[in-house]
Amino acid sequence: MRVPLEWLKEYVTIRLTPEALAERLTMAGLEVVGIERHDGQPVLELEITPNRADCLSVIGIAREVAIVTGQRVKTVKDVHRSLIVEKLHRTPNTEHRTDFTLRIDDRKSCQRYIGRLIEGVRIGPSPEWMQRRLGACGIRPINNVVDVTNYVLLEYGQPLHAFDADRLAQGTVIVRRAGSGEPITTLDGEKRVLSADVLVIADAKQPVAVAGIMGGMGSEVTPQTTRVLLESALFDPITVRRTARKLGLASESSYRFERGVDPGGVESASARAAALITELAGGQVTVVREVGAKPAPRRAITLDQQRLNAWLGTTVSPVDMRTMLARLSCRVASTDTRGPLRVTPPLFRRDLSEEVDLYEEIARVIGYDQLPSTLPVAPLVSTRSDTAGHHARLQSLGCLCVSLGLTETINWSLLSEHDLAQCGISLQETVRLANPLSQDHAYLRPSLLSGLLRTVRRNLTHGGHSVRLFELGSVVRPGTPPAETWQLGIALSGWWSRDWHTTHPTDFFQLKGLIEALIGRLCTGALEVTPAAHRWAEPDQAAVLTLNGRILGVAGQVSRAVAEALDLEQAVWYADLLVETLLAFRRSGVAIQPPAQFPPVKRDLSVLIGNGVLFEQIRQTIQETGGTLAAHVELIDRYTGKQVGSGKYSLTFSIEYRDPARTLTAAEVDVLHQRVGHALVERLGATLR
Repeated sequence: MRVPLEWLKEYVTIRLTPEALAERLTMAGLEVVGIERHDGQPVLELEITPNRADCLSVIGIAREVAIVTGQRVKTVKDVHRSLIVEKLHRTPNTEHRTDFTLRIDDRKSCQRYIGRLIEGVRIGPSPEWMQRRLGACGIRPINNVVDVTNYVLLEYGQPLHAFDADRLAQGTVIVRRAGSGEPITTLDGEKRVLSADVLVIADAKQPVAVAGIMGGMGSEVTPQTTRVLLESALFDPITVRRTARKLGLASESSYRFERGVDPGGVESASARAAALITELAGGQVTVVREVGAKPAPRRAITLDQQRLNAWLGTTVSPVDMRTMLARLSCRVASTDTRGPLRVTPPLFRRDLSEEVDLYEEIARVIGYDQLPSTLPVAPLVSTRSDTAGHHARLQSLGCLCVSLGLTETINWSLLSEHDLAQCGISLQETVRLANPLSQDHAYLRPSLLSGLLRTVRRNLTHGGHSVRLFELGSVVRPGTPPAETWQLGIALSGWWSRDWHTTHPTDFFQLKGLIEALIGRLCTGALEVTPAAHRWAEPDQAAVLTLNGRILGVAGQVSRAVAEALDLEQAVWYADLLVETLLAFRRSGVAIQPPAQFPPVKRDLSVLIGNGVLFEQIRQTIQETGGTLAAHVELIDRYTGKQVGSGKYSLTFSIEYRDPARTLTAAEVDVLHQRVGHALVERLGATLR
């Protein structure tokens, strides 16, 4: 918006330079983006935010100048005393009707409408001072009547329109919805076909204006016009906005109506424009018609003075607070000097509706650059709520993952259909948003797999050789209602260890070892691993994980199909763990086990066994047979080849036998070791080697 400084000075005393004034306004939240010169006079160019419709006028900017400079804004009576008194002159009806009818059919879209009939006008050019000010604001002068409506629009922020009263059929003005397919030619020369949701101003036969946006050529003021009907109305912002977008039609009027005009300015702007027209174009106001309700008083806001100071970090006194609110044209009432204030905003400040809005206004009056720098007060409140406890347990689990050498990542919880297809997830397994912002974020993730794999790819393409990631996040499964659960996802790729003499790529056993270490530190119970197929995993390279007989999750190698879909050129190992299961068996405390006092006795055991026997079965048999004396069981060798025959493989275990109360003898250990070997033979069909 452009505002000439000379026009502002009619309403408020300004002793600052244009540059200093621009700085003051900007620091008060009303950004001045530039200062131009028009006919040698400075013109401020301001960027008005959508919530400050009251600043889309010279008087509105004058109020802001008065606030930041401590001056008093002058009233229109002070500035234009001779133009306020309105006398209705009625003349004998010799050639024209001296009356008109006014009706509003849609009170929701038009709350108030004032029409003034001015007779005996003479159309001509407006005076030089008015043309100069309009030009400085970017508006082309047309004639004295139309220029007055534009001038008052800029002055008050209230859109007006002038009709040629003799071109209104039967002297009738109706505010109604357009008929479907009803045409109108607007003042820009375009013929437009209207729909039933468009609000129009019509005479007895046809629309003569699109309400709140633009008039029609059929009723425009021409050099032959002698009778003018001056319109001032209050139109619904949403209705005007929708119509303007639908017709692709914007104007200075629609710009203001869309943001909400001052309800109190409908009458005052109409009276001001009528006075200017009679002064500049002659004529007399003969009829005034008004339909609709007058503006209701604003709702008072309760303002807590102590809370305001706490929010702003200030120490504004009650007296200063009242003074600042008065400068904002607010009415203030209270029963106690230190108690809450009852603040009633002015009608033109539609953006002031909550207590926090008043906090911002006080900050603007002080000046954002003058607010003191204070440390925020954030008291720590102890809580034992389930929510707080759950987050604490999640944080503890995340810290444990970091201690195991993993790096945390956080990915989008919304996926696209393409993301799901890459991981082999069908749409039936997902929940789709009813109104997604974009198709890239249309589905709630049913797994952490997609996000982790994209992060693995990003790390590998940027030169990473060893990627070890985890993510703690919620996933959603379809249902009534949809079920949300927390999962821990782990993704490994690249080298597990690499130095000058050896390299060891990541495989399933590193992934399994990480999960076992996590469970060993966090939970009670043992992990069980059972081979199984999974849609995203390579065949024969995945397993179901259970903890104390309860499903924990799945782990395995990401299939080649999924890897190729995501442009992953090397193997990725992935695990999905249910956080609920992990936390269900969480230890209540950390158990400290002292070092053993007595030395172990070590024995190796080699067996030949069929491919159908699981490693877990072998380990469990050794553990059960050896009992508490089989303190540690470790697989140290696995061999397949011609020497062991097809369908079989050879395993070598290292077993440590230990008694916490005494030193075991070799003879005792030999007996127990033989018993373990026979158990493998009898239960699993193994052959001792």
